[in-house]
Amino acid sequence: MTLSQMSSALLLLLGGMASAQKETDIVVRDKTVVQRCALAGASSRMVAVGVPGGFNYAFDGQRCAPVEAWFGGFLDFNGETNGRGGNGCKPLGARRSLGIDTVPFRLRDPDALPNSVRFHGYRRNAQTGEPTFLFEVDGLQVEQQVRSSGPDCVTMELVFPGSEPIEKFYRINPSEHVLVELGEGIRWSGPGILQIAGSVQKAQVKVQLKAGNKAFVREVVEFSGAELYRNFCSACHSADGTKLIGPTFKGLWGREEAVTRNGKPESLTVDDAYVRQSILEPQAAIVQGYEQVPMASFSGVLTKDQVERLMAYLKGLE
Repeated sequence: MTLSQMSSALLLLLGGMASAQKETDIVVRDKTVVQRCALAGASSRMVAVGVPGGFNYAFDGQRCAPVEAWFGGFLDFNGETNGRGGNGCKPLGARRSLGIDTVPFRLRDPDALPNSVRFHGYRRNAQTGEPTFLFEVDGLQVEQQVRSSGPDCVTMELVFPGSEPIEKFYRINPSEHVLVELGEGIRWSGPGILQIAGSVQKAQVKVQLKAGNKAFVREVVEFSGAELYRNFCSACHSADGTKLIGPTFKGLWGREEAVTRNGKPESLTVDDAYVRQSILEPQAAIVQGYEQVPMASFSGVLTKDQVERLMAYLKGLE
């Protein structure tokens, strides 16, 4: 790795880790993002979709249906990237149910669960990235898209390509919404049961979600000193004496260091004040022999408490 590459990698790390979890955020920009994931309290076969503008939803591949939506940020992927992973993703917004039944799509009998429900994945629009979900219910091919026309509004569209006329049903709980608007060829046939006429090739249902009763508050993860070292320091500073592009942290406290301060050589004994300054103002006193890779400042990156936890951990590396 070249000096330029190392400096770029460090700056990228710093830019992404400005707060406890931001380094693992999946950000939606000018194209729809599709991410297979597990969400807490939901199926492990979830596909999360983030649309430019802040509309996000989750499609359950097991139930073959969109099950919840949220507005704001998309996903924090921290649970899948830190440690051994496998802890799922966290939506960056208040999750709201779409009121969909366990297996919402039925044929012929709205009260009978399908004999077969098969998820066939999705195809994406090459320009926008928007997914069309593909699945099969008792042999009937179904395509589904989900969109939002405004705050709290979600439109679900079902397409039945080339199907023979057959009576279809979709189960949704209207009490979870302010309003449920039905497209042409759809009517209520009972509490929570939408009947789709056999001749309909495209069925559209619009719902207006109830206002969330709780504001979204991002969970703050308190990294331990060891985790802070691993995330912020281990790429450049070893804990076991191995020489990297920065001085090792092994036996750091009480060590005599030859440094350059204000362009002049100086000798000092490493203590709390020096380590704290090295974290927040790393160019103030540079260890001689390590001038080629200037360390970026962690001031504004780590909180005061994080600096103290990191120092406590480093002090124990004898």
